[in-house]
Amino acid sequence: MSNALKHPSLRNDLRRWDNEGGAPRSGHYPAHDPPLSPPGRRTALYYFNVRTENGVIDDPEGSTHPSLQSARDQALSEVHRIVAEGSLKGEDRRGWSFEITDRTNHPVLTVRFSEALEPKGS
Repeated sequence: MSNALKHPSLRNDLRRWDNEGGAPRSGHYPAHDPPLSPPGRRTALYYFNVRTENGVIDDPEGSTHPSLQSARDQALSEVHRIVAEGSLKGEDRRGWSFEITDRTNHPVLTVRFSEALEPKGS
Protein backbone atom coordinates (compact mmCIF):
# COMPACT_ATOMS: atom_id res chain seq x y z
CA MET A 1 0.00 0.00 0.00
CA SER A 2 1.34 3.40 -0.95
CA ASN A 3 1.98 6.09 1.62
CA ALA A 4 1.23 8.77 -0.98
CA LEU A 5 -1.39 11.31 -0.05
CA LYS A 6 -4.75 10.89 -1.76
CA HIS A 7 -5.26 14.65 -1.91
CA PRO A 8 -2.73 17.17 -3.19
CA SER A 9 -1.17 19.35 -0.53
CA LEU A 10 -2.10 22.99 -0.22
CA ARG A 11 1.45 23.85 -1.33
CA ASN A 12 0.97 21.91 -4.58
CA ASP A 13 -2.41 23.56 -5.13
CA LEU A 14 -0.83 27.01 -4.74
CA ARG A 15 1.99 26.13 -7.13
CA ARG A 16 -0.59 24.97 -9.68
CA TRP A 17 -2.57 28.18 -9.07
CA ASP A 18 0.49 30.33 -9.84
CA ASN A 19 1.10 28.24 -12.94
CA GLU A 20 -2.41 29.02 -14.22
CA GLY A 21 -1.83 32.76 -14.32
CA GLY A 22 -2.94 33.64 -10.81
CA ALA A 23 -1.62 36.77 -9.16
CA PRO A 24 1.75 36.10 -7.50
CA ARG A 25 1.32 35.36 -3.80
CA SER A 26 4.30 37.23 -2.42
CA GLY A 27 7.13 36.96 -4.90
CA HIS A 28 9.23 34.99 -2.41
CA TYR A 29 10.19 31.42 -3.12
CA PRO A 30 12.09 29.00 -0.90
CA ALA A 31 15.69 28.28 -1.96
CA HIS A 32 14.82 24.71 -2.97
CA ASP A 33 11.82 25.75 -5.07
CA PRO A 34 12.88 28.16 -7.87
CA PRO A 35 10.34 30.40 -9.61
CA LEU A 36 8.36 28.77 -12.41
CA SER A 37 9.44 31.46 -14.86
CA PRO A 38 11.70 34.53 -14.82
CA PRO A 39 10.08 37.46 -12.95
CA GLY A 40 9.88 39.57 -16.12
CA ARG A 41 7.79 36.92 -17.86
CA ARG A 42 5.19 36.29 -15.16
CA THR A 43 1.61 37.02 -16.04
CA ALA A 44 -1.39 37.59 -13.83
CA LEU A 45 -5.07 37.06 -14.44
CA TYR A 46 -7.21 40.19 -14.27
CA TYR A 47 -10.99 40.57 -14.50
CA PHE A 48 -12.43 43.65 -16.20
CA ASN A 49 -15.78 44.17 -14.48
CA VAL A 50 -17.84 47.09 -15.80
CA ARG A 51 -19.64 49.39 -13.35
CA THR A 52 -22.72 51.02 -14.90
CA GLU A 53 -25.45 53.20 -13.44
CA ASN A 54 -27.48 50.03 -12.90
CA GLY A 55 -24.87 47.78 -11.32
CA VAL A 56 -21.84 45.69 -12.24
CA ILE A 57 -21.35 43.52 -15.31
CA ASP A 58 -18.90 40.81 -14.23
CA ASP A 59 -16.16 39.58 -16.52
CA PRO A 60 -16.42 35.78 -16.15
CA GLU A 61 -13.25 34.91 -18.07
CA GLY A 62 -10.67 37.59 -17.38
CA SER A 63 -7.44 37.90 -19.32
CA THR A 64 -3.77 37.52 -18.52
CA HIS A 65 -1.34 40.41 -18.64
CA PRO A 66 2.36 40.72 -17.82
CA SER A 67 1.76 43.81 -15.67
CA LEU A 68 -0.95 46.00 -14.20
CA GLN A 69 0.07 48.69 -16.70
CA SER A 70 -0.67 46.25 -19.52
CA ALA A 71 -4.10 45.54 -18.00
CA ARG A 72 -4.73 49.30 -17.77
CA ASP A 73 -3.75 49.76 -21.42
CA GLN A 74 -6.22 47.02 -22.38
CA ALA A 75 -8.97 48.74 -20.39
CA LEU A 76 -8.24 52.07 -22.09
CA SER A 77 -8.55 50.53 -25.54
CA GLU A 78 -11.80 48.79 -24.58
CA VAL A 79 -13.30 52.05 -23.27
CA HIS A 80 -13.29 53.57 -26.75
CA ARG A 81 -14.99 50.51 -28.26
CA ILE A 82 -17.67 50.31 -25.54
CA VAL A 83 -18.46 54.04 -25.68
CA ALA A 84 -18.68 53.90 -29.49
CA GLU A 85 -21.10 50.95 -29.30
CA GLY A 86 -23.20 52.89 -26.81
CA SER A 87 -23.26 55.96 -29.04
CA LEU A 88 -24.65 53.85 -31.89
CA LYS A 89 -27.46 52.79 -29.55
CA GLY A 90 -28.06 56.31 -28.25
CA GLU A 91 -26.55 55.50 -24.82
CA ASP A 92 -24.12 57.72 -22.93
CA ARG A 93 -21.61 55.36 -21.32
CA ARG A 94 -19.07 57.98 -20.23
CA GLY A 95 -20.19 57.53 -16.61
CA TRP A 96 -19.20 53.86 -16.59
CA SER A 97 -15.92 52.48 -15.29
CA PHE A 98 -13.81 49.35 -15.33
CA GLU A 99 -13.22 47.81 -11.92
CA ILE A 100 -10.19 45.63 -12.52
CA THR A 101 -9.73 42.84 -9.98
CA ASP A 102 -7.11 40.15 -9.54
CA ARG A 103 -7.72 36.41 -9.49
CA THR A 104 -8.83 36.58 -5.84
CA ASN A 105 -11.43 39.26 -6.68
CA HIS A 106 -9.49 42.02 -4.92
CA PRO A 107 -9.79 45.40 -6.69
CA VAL A 108 -6.46 46.55 -8.10
CA LEU A 109 -7.45 49.43 -10.38
CA THR A 110 -10.43 51.54 -11.46
CA VAL A 111 -10.48 53.10 -14.93
CA ARG A 112 -13.27 55.66 -15.37
CA PHE A 113 -14.51 55.87 -18.94
CA SER A 114 -14.75 59.68 -18.75
CA GLU A 115 -11.07 59.93 -17.73
CA ALA A 116 -10.00 57.56 -20.50
CA LEU A 117 -11.77 59.72 -23.08
CA GLU A 118 -10.13 63.01 -21.97
CA PRO A 119 -7.53 64.35 -24.38
CA LYS A 120 -3.91 63.86 -23.27
CA GLY A 121 -2.59 66.76 -21.24
CA SER A 122 -5.98 67.79 -19.82
